[in-house]
Amino acid sequence: MSGALTSWDGAAHHPTMVYSRPHQVPPLTQERKDLYLQVGQHATGCTTAFIDSRRADLVRESALFLLTLSRMWVQDGVDETDVWTELLRRVEVSDLLHRLNQPPHRKKKNGSPSRPWRVTTSKLP
Repeated sequence: MSGALTSWDGAAHHPTMVYSRPHQVPPLTQERKDLYLQVGQHATGCTTAFIDSRRADLVRESALFLLTLSRMWVQDGVDETDVWTELLRRVEVSDLLHRLNQPPHRKKKNGSPSRPWRVTTSKLP
């Protein structure tokens, strides 16, 4: 995948930026400015709709945000399949770590479940 990727820092629970190649800022055209403004407006709209518990607005703004992201990907030559594959990979890793962190179905002799391995981070060894 080209460009910047976001990775999750499991300890801090916030995204960090990881670049797969040296970052070069593209020329600032009017079309790019418009996309920057639109993606920011829709991201803000998603956040405010979430905070205000306005489900219909959250759905609408989320769809517009994804549509604008898709236009940004096209403009930068990013294959949408790469983005969706990366997202699926992250969901699968998250699901795997969640399953690994669950106690086994059998209990110890004293009645408490054993935890052979407790996952406290999303970083793999």
